[in-house]
Amino acid sequence: MFRYLVAHIPTFRLDRCGWTRDQAAILVSEQKNALRVVAATQKASRHGIRIGMTVAAARSHLPTIETELLNPTDESTDLSALTEQLLRISPAIAALPPDAMVAEVSRQPESRAGHERALVERIRIRLHQLGHEAHIVVASDPHTALTVAKWSPRTNIIPPGEERTTLASLPLAALELPPPEHSLLTGLGLSTIGDFAALPPSTVVGRLGPVSITAHALASGRATTPTITPWSKDGPLVLRQDLPAPVSELDALLFVINALVRDLTTRLVTTGQATSQLQLDFGLGGGRYQSIHLRLGSPTRDPSIILERIRHRLEHIKLGGPALHLTLTLPHPTLFDGHQLDLRDPLRTDETIDNVTARLQDALGYRSVLSARTIPRHRPEGAWRPVPFGTTIPSDPSHAAQSLALSLHNDPVDAWLGHPEPPQPDRPPILLAPPQTVEIEPGPSKDLQPVSAIHVDGRWQAVASMRGPEQISGEWWSKPFQRTYWKTTLENGRTAWLYREHGRWVVHGWWDR
Repeated sequence: MFRYLVAHIPTFRLDRCGWTRDQAAILVSEQKNALRVVAATQKASRHGIRIGMTVAAARSHLPTIETELLNPTDESTDLSALTEQLLRISPAIAALPPDAMVAEVSRQPESRAGHERALVERIRIRLHQLGHEAHIVVASDPHTALTVAKWSPRTNIIPPGEERTTLASLPLAALELPPPEHSLLTGLGLSTIGDFAALPPSTVVGRLGPVSITAHALASGRATTPTITPWSKDGPLVLRQDLPAPVSELDALLFVINALVRDLTTRLVTTGQATSQLQLDFGLGGGRYQSIHLRLGSPTRDPSIILERIRHRLEHIKLGGPALHLTLTLPHPTLFDGHQLDLRDPLRTDETIDNVTARLQDALGYRSVLSARTIPRHRPEGAWRPVPFGTTIPSDPSHAAQSLALSLHNDPVDAWLGHPEPPQPDRPPILLAPPQTVEIEPGPSKDLQPVSAIHVDGRWQAVASMRGPEQISGEWWSKPFQRTYWKTTLENGRTAWLYREHGRWVVHGWWDR
């Protein structure tokens, strides 16, 4: 039997900022274009200050109120660090933002009430030593334990099978339903969780959204029990969630995925890591699986960024059937460098090339966004090949051989003896495909400036200077060629890569962008 210990610290959000319950202080963040209260000390609450109230309204109640601006990253880091205290009783732990944590404490077939009471007291004392007063509850379901910890301060141990009875007397607000649906239910005369649980499941499914459907399962004692992955700072992070019934609706799947994402990103914060890719596996009927892979660009651990990318991908795929379980995997977490972009910011002027290409690959496909890699070929237009952006491992022996040859040529003894490595030839960033044959007017010197003007883009352009020549030839075994190239600057400032072959002049590329 699964048993879970949940520790809820109602004052954690202001405790970590140094405020005590006898000080009048509020924690605020920007919501709906205004600074609003997200947490308040006991003294502030006694003056009528409530969660969701604007700072201006709070000051009308108490002009001397102190404000603290929410720092989500630091808060998440502190909660994760505090969660590690639960490793004293279990290797399977997780943070429950913003102010709780959970540990899987037993998988024994029978309840051990004495043992569980000892665990509760042990964790309570430890958190008290760290300056936090927590309400700790043990139950067969972490969702029930968290709800009871928030709303029933006298309950600590919920015997197996008593979850529905324990929840029944709590107010309906304890389920934290969406405001429209909470108003609908209270308008029908429902005031407790027990009233809500008495509704037939078919009535709830037909009229309420996925959050309320899940809450009704919780109220009825049918909550889904998650598996908490053992705590680890090495290797891939994996979480799996079994669904109570086959699910194909996008909103319901996103509700479950959101919980998985937030759990995994909390682990990343605690371990000082981030991720640039993830895999989401849908377990379908008949043992079938359907997977999606997402690239996130620069490493991130912001759940809103990851969830937005998943939401976008799910809108463009069709599942092969209802999902029975979900698995979210971060295959290669990396160390977090302290910087990440916010996809909610409409201004992307500072967005890195990694993020841009990752978004394009996610939308168009991994092999639809390419970069160029040079290969050892004599013919300039054949001296590269396209590879998916971000590919770092050479995929053909010729490239590896070229890299080895270059490394052997960079010999310090050779340079010391007076034979330094020759400079690399200058090549234009833009090659025309196919090259453009042009008319020319002969120049004053066949050796220094063989061209005085060229006809390009529908008009004649005088040549300001020419640098060269550079002879390029080869590939006698297939289609031999022999060209004389010149770097040619025109009167309008543009610079062309011009070559002559078999008596014709050709523009092969441009240096201007």
